[in-house]
Amino acid sequence: MTTKTVYQTDELGIYLGLAIADASPLEPGVWLIPALCVEQEPPSAPEGQAARWDGLSWKLIDCYRGLTAYNTATREPLVIDRLGPLPAGYTLEQPGPGQIWEFGQWVDDVPAVVEALYQERVQAVDAACGQEITGGFWSQVLGDRHHYSSTLEDQMNLTGAALSGADLTYPCLDAEGIKAFRTHTADQLRQLAGDFTVFRLGRLEQAYQLKLQLQEARDAQDIDALTAINWETVAV
Repeated sequence: MTTKTVYQTDELGIYLGLAIADASPLEPGVWLIPALCVEQEPPSAPEGQAARWDGLSWKLIDCYRGLTAYNTATREPLVIDRLGPLPAGYTLEQPGPGQIWEFGQWVDDVPAVVEALYQERVQAVDAACGQEITGGFWSQVLGDRHHYSSTLEDQMNLTGAALSGADLTYPCLDAEGIKAFRTHTADQLRQLAGDFTVFRLGRLEQAYQLKLQLQEARDAQDIDALTAINWETVAV
């Protein structure tokens, strides 16, 4: 046999894995043991422990190095970089969103979960409302339905066109999606501005109604109701 299995440790004596020792070509029965390796097999280490060679024998020690622990007061993560037991006030159990540490475990902090979900839903409603308002609208001021852009710049252009009191060409898409600058009379431009105002107010009212529902669910601490409320819940 020209090789045999030995056991690699790190600079602290912690077992890392298997290694190979070669037989000495000059001294029969002598093995060339790699640095920091030992010939004695280490014991099996359960989770949270490691085998450590103390120079004479293997010992099982607490070892969470490389694992992430969580502060039970702040929930902040900490990557363990040393040997020994977990620092006081830390656990390896990962908290869920909005959970707090009670009775040796993470539990839902319902008021915090409700508040976070409420704020998230309000922001989602505002975003959806803004997206619809600036996403264009339909009008029949030219007889047939046409689609008009309504970005913030378009809104300013429409306001200026309606206030000009003049007949102007104004861009829109027909039912087939063809964009063109089509002639609008001054009255049609004023009516178009009115159509956009009705469209915009309708979306703002929808957002308002949804926020009332969200407030009611928040007051009732009803997580299911908060989860169910979305932009399509109210039709205006």
